[in-house]
Amino acid sequence: MTSTRSFQTGITHRPSAVVAATGAHDVVAALARAGREGLAVAVHSTGHGLRRPCDGGLLIDTAAMAGVTVDPGTRTARAGAGATWGDVVAAAAPHGLRPPHGSAPSVGVAGYLFGGGLGLAVRADGWAADHVRAVEITRAGGTVTVTAESDPTYFARVRGTGPDDGDVVTAVVVGLLGSDGLVGGGLVRVLGAADAPGEPAALHAWADWTAPLPDDVTSGVSVVPYPDLPLLPPHLRGRRVLRVGVVGTGGTGRTDALLAPLRAAVAWDDDTVAPLDPRTSSRVYAEPEVPHAYLGDDVLVDGLDRAALDRVVSRTGPMVVTGIRHLGGAAGRAPAVADTVRGRDAAYCVNVLAPFDDDVPAACAWSGVDRLLDGFSPRATAEGSLPSFRYGPPRPGTA
Repeated sequence: MTSTRSFQTGITHRPSAVVAATGAHDVVAALARAGREGLAVAVHSTGHGLRRPCDGGLLIDTAAMAGVTVDPGTRTARAGAGATWGDVVAAAAPHGLRPPHGSAPSVGVAGYLFGGGLGLAVRADGWAADHVRAVEITRAGGTVTVTAESDPTYFARVRGTGPDDGDVVTAVVVGLLGSDGLVGGGLVRVLGAADAPGEPAALHAWADWTAPLPDDVTSGVSVVPYPDLPLLPPHLRGRRVLRVGVVGTGGTGRTDALLAPLRAAVAWDDDTVAPLDPRTSSRVYAEPEVPHAYLGDDVLVDGLDRAALDRVVSRTGPMVVTGIRHLGGAAGRAPAVADTVRGRDAAYCVNVLAPFDDDVPAACAWSGVDRLLDGFSPRATAEGSLPSFRYGPPRPGTA
């Protein structure tokens, strides 16, 4: 990737200047220049969460600031602003440790934490932002390290919301977790042809199964209607596929016992749930690793309406991917150190994503996303969505 391109290919930066930062000193210089020249500043790492391009301002590319160091004694990792969670996983794994990372290892560390960080084992671990120990903040005047002791209010803001305007996060120190007893993988069921309504029984079975689950099992489900394209594996072409991602932290025996009702309720076409090496955790949700153009949004809900689930598996038309993540457990409890993560009292996060291109313009893709989201009743309290699951250009008619 170049400094003006990203994993999100539907939006392209067009800055007047790009600074390829190799360290905090370059960021200090870039911010000072932007101040002198009156330039707006944008920061770019992997571009997964890119929603608005940098047009005419100064773009700080942090991709080269990807260093990761692990201290097994304190069970912490220090990650530079350009590091991905895959980088942190690779550095921590030889020590029997894992970070509270999400489903895609190519996501950047800092941006993920600004949205709270919904990890693979969020019901056991809590939000990723809960585990941040220190944040390096760089400004035009220099660099400071912010902690709960040095500035509790700002520390809480960064962990879950992000830094103040004009501040750039150039490194974070995050607590690591033990990887013993980690189990994970996917349960896959083909629901039929993508251009015909699917059978909802498997999705209902997953929703029912999640209700009584203890905290040490975290799961999510996705429904993907694959187009009939030669670039896809033959078994997916033109098929509607339901995938349940499962991560357990209590070992194989316990996870298998808790999975038994779901395994019995559905004749799964594939079942890869087994002991999980954090370095292979991308197989849990098997998300695409090729950059592409996409948009989407999400809603936090208190429960799952059966009619809304039926609509998820019956919708036909341009490709729209629906994902549902089970929350609660440690994700619903207050952190030991205050942060600004949303959605602690929600039961599920429903997210809908759609690719767009010349054949399916963004306005058409947004229409498909909104039709599915409108079927789910949002929570009546507090914030209604997670910023981590908002993708792509704004809806037509919005700023």
